[in-house]
Amino acid sequence: MGITLYTAPDCIRCKIVKAFLAERGLAYDTIDFKADAQDFNTFYRTNRKAIYRNPEGVEFPLFADGQVIKQGSGEIIAYLLSGHALETCVTRSDMLHGKIAGLYPSQCPDGQEDNFEILVNRLAAGGLQVWLQTDGRKADLLANLLKIKDVHVICNVVGGAEASAKVFGGAPSEEDLSKTLALVQATADGTVRFLAMPLPNGNAWAWPTRDDAAAAAKMVAEACGQPTLPYGITPVTADMVWDMHGLAPLPDQNLLVYRSAARQHLFKADIVK
Repeated sequence: MGITLYTAPDCIRCKIVKAFLAERGLAYDTIDFKADAQDFNTFYRTNRKAIYRNPEGVEFPLFADGQVIKQGSGEIIAYLLSGHALETCVTRSDMLHGKIAGLYPSQCPDGQEDNFEILVNRLAAGGLQVWLQTDGRKADLLANLLKIKDVHVICNVVGGAEASAKVFGGAPSEEDLSKTLALVQATADGTVRFLAMPLPNGNAWAWPTRDDAAAAAKMVAEACGQPTLPYGITPVTADMVWDMHGLAPLPDQNLLVYRSAARQHLFKADIVK
């Protein structure tokens, strides 16, 4: 079975994928969800579990080759570049209207850095504002990516080294985190934040404790040596890509606890509104 691309009219993400397929000399069939509504609806009903909807509907394009279904320009190009190798660091985007996220350079597998750079280049060159999320590792890769026009970055910390390893699969060295923080600060809208997200706790999950928030701020403060570093505190919510693992949303008073804990080390820590 060959490649079928399911598209929408005037879709910038679809144009990016089409250009990449043409560049690689890959033949494909196109089904427009409006012009070919019956064919698209049949595909959608058959594969509903593999297709997600954002708050404004189905994100296009959709890619099917008889083996996998991929959705969104980031996931599709990552698959075309390296099969399943980039699935740990390229996920669906929770950004719309000319922006794209779901790109995590810190989690890029060793040996896949060049492919990750190609991916970000294509997305940005196609006219999307690219938002990366880093946990402080692979600062050299981040430095290369930030040289690309219209690439932006958020640095997430979820606790100390132990919590980072549980969530991200590894924790940054102080040197790597220091380089990352300098890169984030050098961008016009770079953000460093405590991302309050569920942490594994034995066989269950739990929201971070006050000590986790303090450990995150301490790790950042020691890496950058700037207690006045602007530092945001924000919780994972149901509309983000991150999995809440069935936990109820954090009550607002918990964010105040995180803020007071963070301010022991980063005086400007504040809750993101």
